[in-house]
Amino acid sequence: MKVVQVLPQLHGGGVERGTIEIAAYLKQLGHEAIVISEGGPLVEELTAIGVIHVKKSVGSKSLRALHGLWELRKYLNTTRPDIVHSRSRLPGWLCYLAIKLLPEEIRPRFITSVHGLHSVSRYSSIITKGERIEVVSNTAKRYLLDNYKSVAPEHIRVIQRGVDSAKYNPTVEPSSAWIQDWSRWCQEHQTHGSPVVSLVGRISRLKGHHDFLEIIELLHEKSVPAIGLIIGGASKEHPKLHKELKERVQKSETLRSSVHFLGHRSDVRELVSLSDIVVSLSATPEAFGRSVLEALSLGVSVVGYDHGGVGELLRALFPAGAVPVGNTQVAADRIRDLLSGKHPIEPHELTLQSMREKTIAMYAELIC
Repeated sequence: MKVVQVLPQLHGGGVERGTIEIAAYLKQLGHEAIVISEGGPLVEELTAIGVIHVKKSVGSKSLRALHGLWELRKYLNTTRPDIVHSRSRLPGWLCYLAIKLLPEEIRPRFITSVHGLHSVSRYSSIITKGERIEVVSNTAKRYLLDNYKSVAPEHIRVIQRGVDSAKYNPTVEPSSAWIQDWSRWCQEHQTHGSPVVSLVGRISRLKGHHDFLEIIELLHEKSVPAIGLIIGGASKEHPKLHKELKERVQKSETLRSSVHFLGHRSDVRELVSLSDIVVSLSATPEAFGRSVLEALSLGVSVVGYDHGGVGELLRALFPAGAVPVGNTQVAADRIRDLLSGKHPIEPHELTLQSMREKTIAMYAELIC
């Protein structure tokens, strides 16, 4: 089986990570795996595991996309893959049109993915055109069926994101060297003994960073001297937000001494495992919530807004952590309660291996 996955770029993110995980598994099973994108830091990781990366104009919303269409059509005509799996909307349109331009007898089977709850539009409707439509949660499936009446339910496959259970389980402990570095950081910032509340994700207007700052202030008002860690770099789409947040922190004596911007980190798992609480405060519903699943898998309590895929995960695995959307007062109260006593986290089977097997089975449905 020859499978081509197409996405805009290979920077850090859940879509990119899932693409690499499936490509690696295809390679492991003896299939041919190809990834097409405009490139990025993760290309090196792909090539290190022997997966072919092809750089093409598939991510820029400009006239370059037209050039990318003809490049893609030529490449598919030459390569003759069995499956083309589009993981984003613009690449989806390019793949769909490129396949239509091929002679019918050599057209690959076409798969689309719903990784986000996009605005409903003609542009977004490309997600409905796959012969199989991969959705990452039941929330995403409901969104699809509610908003696109032409979708055949039998074409939808719910394949939830999964974690590597060897790396994400309650027994995971950071290395002694990492612990030493962390202890030094705590001493420098005088945080020893304070509960750690972390927000993981790129700094963007959708992730609820202003709510996070408000929650940290409310915790201090409730005599909970929490340390707030913002783990993630600034989003290129929102350059002013990082400045806004830092200015707000500087204006507050409480926040100035308790909130820390850690930027992009390669040790997110270690930071999460040492956190007392992880929060998920997205203003708009997400399709899944990988950071929520990772934290819960490490045995770390999560408090999150009860909507979208995050709400779905919390209701299934950690109901105590679900709070009304936008209600920072309730969120702060819930964090305080969770810090005073443990609540059980339900076991789950949302593993990387399960995700891989279901994805390969979806591919096999179309070519067997």
